[in-house]
Amino acid sequence: MAAVTRSIPCVFAPIFLLFFFGLVYTVSGQVRDPPPPDIRTPTGALWRAAAVPGWGQAYNGQYLKLPFIYGAMGGLLYAATKIDNDYKLYRRAFLYKAFQEQLDSGLIELNPFENNRPSYDELAAKFGQISSSPLRAQRDTLKRNRDLSYLGVGLVYALSILDAYVSAHLLDFNVDENLAFRIDPSPNGIRLSGRIVLP
Repeated sequence: MAAVTRSIPCVFAPIFLLFFFGLVYTVSGQVRDPPPPDIRTPTGALWRAAAVPGWGQAYNGQYLKLPFIYGAMGGLLYAATKIDNDYKLYRRAFLYKAFQEQLDSGLIELNPFENNRPSYDELAAKFGQISSSPLRAQRDTLKRNRDLSYLGVGLVYALSILDAYVSAHLLDFNVDENLAFRIDPSPNGIRLSGRIVLP
């Protein structure tokens, strides 16, 4: 268990390095100019974002979004892996304790999960003697939280694809001075005014 927990930072080090270097690269101002809007297409952004998270944003020239995408996905993956390790510990401890309680009450003659005793002993050293009921409840909670973390990774991935597609559509949106919209306070409330100058 300790060896697996220590290897978690090694697994996610590349994600955090991408996050760090993406942020430094973006802030340093050495970002290349994106291709002209007439070359970029929403479909191109969609397929790039689906192939590699963040590629669609880079294709659109929105490099500042990359650290947030990789940070969110990396953080959720790290949380899911850590929770999964705790879930496995509680699952092994629960299996040992549930059958040990049946053994102690004389319902069975042998505990088939005797080899899971170190997991139970690890938890008992922290919290004292624990019955199987709270172990089962904690195991179920950890399983739900792990599954929600993986679902969060998928949601961030899907939202990054949607963001790249919508942003590519808005790249050539007309926002020059011929379009104007104002909200001004007035004695009777607020006053809305708009202006459109047609060529």
